[in-house]
Amino acid sequence: MYKEIYEKAKEYLIENMGELVSAGDIYFDAQQNTWNVKIIAKTPHGMLILGEMRLDQNNNIVEVPEKETLLDILKTKLQEDRVLVDVPRAELPRIKSMIRGVRIYG
Repeated sequence: MYKEIYEKAKEYLIENMGELVSAGDIYFDAQQNTWNVKIIAKTPHGMLILGEMRLDQNNNIVEVPEKETLLDILKTKLQEDRVLVDVPRAELPRIKSMIRGVRIYG
């Protein structure tokens, strides 16, 4: 099931958005009764999540952001000047208390 949803989303994105974006992680939203697929862009800064598209139980696309919206999000994210820092996990609380806007991955 995941593969079918992924392929449908990927095909739609290529046909309608070009090579700018691709399909990412998939999860089921029980409240909305939809499959949600992350829309990602590969950049020199790594993979960036730009939004999500939704598919119904029959794999029909029911919601997807417009290309211009995704481009605006991408431009905004690329303007953020961020770096990765490799530190021991035990030091994370101290770093978070010293530096505003720290995001933790992993």
